[in-house]
Amino acid sequence: MAEGNLPVRLSSFVGRESELAELAELVRAHRLVTLTGPGGGGKTRLAVALADRLRPRYAAVRWVGLATTGPMDGAAGVLTALADVLELPEATSEAVMRRLSGGPSLLVVDNCEHVLEPIAPLIGELLRSCPKLTVLATSQEALGIAGELAFAVPPLAEAATRLFVDRAQAASYTFERTEANASDIAEICARLDGVPLAIELAAAWIPTLSPAQIASRLDDSLAVLTRGDREAMPRHRTLRDALDWSWGLLDPPEQELLAQLSVFPANFSVDAVEAVAVLRGHDVLQSLSRLVNRSLVMVEQGDEVQYRLLNVVRQYAAYRLGSDTGPVQRLAAYALDLVERAADRLEGEEQQDWLDLLFVERHTIRAAVIGHIERHEAEAATRLVVGLWWPSYLLGWYQDARDMLERVLALPGPVPAELRADAQMALGTLAHLQGDAELAATHLRALFTAQKAAGDPTAEARELHWLGGVAMRRGEYDESRRLGLRCIELWRELGVEWKLSRAIDYLGMRELLAGELDHADELLREARARYEQDGAGEGLAWSTALLGAVEHYRGDSAAANILLGQARQLAEPAHQTVTLAWALHLLGLEARKAGRLTESADLLIQSLQLHLNSGNRWRVASLLESLATTALSDDQAKAVRLLSHAAAIRTKLGTPVPAVEAAEVASTLDAARAALTPEVFRTAWTEGEVFTVDKVAGVEPNVRRNALPLTIVETRIESLHIQALGSSEVRRNDTVLDAAAWGYAKPRELFFYLLGSGPVTKDQIGAELWPDASAQTLRNSFHTCLHQVRRTLGRSDWITFRGGRYEFNRTLEHTYDVADLEGAAEAGDLARVIAIYQGDYLIDVAGAAWIDERRETLRQTFERSLLALADARATDGRVEESIDLYQRAVSHDPLLESAHRAIISLHLIQGDRAAAVRQYKALTELLATELQTTPSPQTTALLS
Repeated sequence: MAEGNLPVRLSSFVGRESELAELAELVRAHRLVTLTGPGGGGKTRLAVALADRLRPRYAAVRWVGLATTGPMDGAAGVLTALADVLELPEATSEAVMRRLSGGPSLLVVDNCEHVLEPIAPLIGELLRSCPKLTVLATSQEALGIAGELAFAVPPLAEAATRLFVDRAQAASYTFERTEANASDIAEICARLDGVPLAIELAAAWIPTLSPAQIASRLDDSLAVLTRGDREAMPRHRTLRDALDWSWGLLDPPEQELLAQLSVFPANFSVDAVEAVAVLRGHDVLQSLSRLVNRSLVMVEQGDEVQYRLLNVVRQYAAYRLGSDTGPVQRLAAYALDLVERAADRLEGEEQQDWLDLLFVERHTIRAAVIGHIERHEAEAATRLVVGLWWPSYLLGWYQDARDMLERVLALPGPVPAELRADAQMALGTLAHLQGDAELAATHLRALFTAQKAAGDPTAEARELHWLGGVAMRRGEYDESRRLGLRCIELWRELGVEWKLSRAIDYLGMRELLAGELDHADELLREARARYEQDGAGEGLAWSTALLGAVEHYRGDSAAANILLGQARQLAEPAHQTVTLAWALHLLGLEARKAGRLTESADLLIQSLQLHLNSGNRWRVASLLESLATTALSDDQAKAVRLLSHAAAIRTKLGTPVPAVEAAEVASTLDAARAALTPEVFRTAWTEGEVFTVDKVAGVEPNVRRNALPLTIVETRIESLHIQALGSSEVRRNDTVLDAAAWGYAKPRELFFYLLGSGPVTKDQIGAELWPDASAQTLRNSFHTCLHQVRRTLGRSDWITFRGGRYEFNRTLEHTYDVADLEGAAEAGDLARVIAIYQGDYLIDVAGAAWIDERRETLRQTFERSLLALADARATDGRVEESIDLYQRAVSHDPLLESAHRAIISLHLIQGDRAAAVRQYKALTELLATELQTTPSPQTTALLS
């Protein structure tokens, strides 16, 4: 066992098994590994556990704690700390190196973030001088030296609740996790984002407060999380102490930005940050990247890069922001501008791009609405939520939009009549979609009457659309068909094409549920063709899902699975929850038909959860009935409970089982009744009536479904080293990203395109990389490709999305030979340009027009540099150097006659006419062979 001085911990180490296993391998492969993360994130405890696990590999394991070393102590303070641990008589780098240059040793350096300037070069020097030394460091920020692998310590996941229980039992040995308090413990851990210090401080309250009482107080976690270990470092005794320490390490622009970021309640984009944050004379993206590097801002997983503050950090940042209302006002203005710009772009080819953008910004927009409501700004709140309701409909966010509309309409204060009417129309429509016919009628009937009286030409068609849906839900299919056909007729007369498409597909859905499959098929195929033509991705996915339903009820499983699979592929990446819910429902029925009951139940539960989240009780009833049929073979009592709960929903809504589903529901009920005794049947039926939907179906409660788990894109923070001149190569730290890492060729091409393009739109990218693709194909191909690029590079924020444009993030640590060459050329450093140019741009990548253009531009830069430097050397009398440079120019472009002519002239200046003649003959032969021409008179005259 290695000698050493690892700290002895009196409390248990909980979780982190996967991190320990991964880090053990990383330390084997890298001589410098830095654990990064926010204060209280568990870096030190993880480092102790890891070092203890690694003891058998080393002759010595030494622990150096720098917490008490002050930033002003500089290199001398760091050396003193090292000398004390190594028991050296003198605190010099030479003495330290002599002590560490023996056998294999592990040096653990804890808390480096406040002494980065002195510690980083010292560790680099130690690693170079001591080949058998390995260093494990902890820091809120990576050291930033060659060969370092930075590992971002993630928040605790499943182990968070175990940590809480362990520390709670330490505080009160009688404490136990029970069914009654389990959800409160989970809520505490989720709201504290799995941060170990915060969880431990919360658990310390158990002798005084219950888990429910602790959870209820976490809106002000800085005041609650104060009962720390008296033996801990001062900055770890309370949460505020830990955050004060991190705040003190920030430069003023970073402090200003962090405070302003507190107005974002959840995920936020770069665009939102740039709209909200005001930094006097400093770049917002640069400061944001610094906060990411400092582990105070988290990077979130997703198709587009998003950021998030841990809840405890957000509360602290809000405390630092104080009474400044500027960021809140700018957030509200940004949200309104975004919603208003999207309003006219939510149909046709631009639809999905704008829905994607609104999806990314959904938390920011919602925060703006809630802020208006809390400040009783009735008109501003109404204007924003009215703009938000239609995209909410398209994305299936019925319940959230309805909640906001109800709150807005209840606000006191003046609102323009037309704007209030728009809000009532939106609320009525959403209530209708959720099956709340009474509330829908309250808001819609009078509005349509008033609009028709005022001469609104669209009012009748919109009213018929609503009334047709009401009739369908009541099972009045003939009336629903009559109203739907008249609605289609009116929209044709009015010439509103996108409304016509929706009227056609809506009637197709009604005919499907009525069991009129042939008419449904005809209508839905017409609707899908229209959506394909105008590029409306949401309608395309929806009509495809309904066509899959038609084939399912016809009994054609092969066709149904193909169509439903297509609908799922379209809906999932586009966040189209209603379409996805329908597709999953029908796929679950197909899986059951094929005998795959476990898969069927899983798909049906996923669909149920989506409908529950949107508040669509009408479809929830159908899902419960489908789940009952799937459960019938194993648990007849459960099937009865599901049917009973569905029947209760239908009674309350006044909606019978749709005709196309009725036979299966009746058959399931009959089978369950036959399988159970009357007493057991009655008991199960009564339980179904009184149990919650979560208990009946066996799904997590709504609060868990709506929770936002924290996900971090990467644990390893690595720099990129990019070479595009000559043989191209991309390295992440020391690892070459080969063809297997990229997956296929296109992601690598996209990466190099973004490296050199500057900010570009998706359409600009498509014109270069997918010039023949349709809008839908481009969208799918591009997002798949971009996802692969980000996965290959190891972190999402290498490619940013700002202002509708994609861009390579140059604020992250990287080297790029083309950028170095362009910088040298701009600075007039001709020798450096020539040294960097190792060959033509992406010479090993299959040719594309943009590559050819870029390659030629760089060739010309290199060529001009060669000629200019050669001319300068000739002017200085350094003729041999000049000839060598001109020869390189000829090797680069054999047909460059000006370089040949300069070489001939220089040979003549040297008096070497024979060499000049040889050069002239070589040029003559080359021109005759390649261009069927002769040297210019200017060149020929040199030898006259």
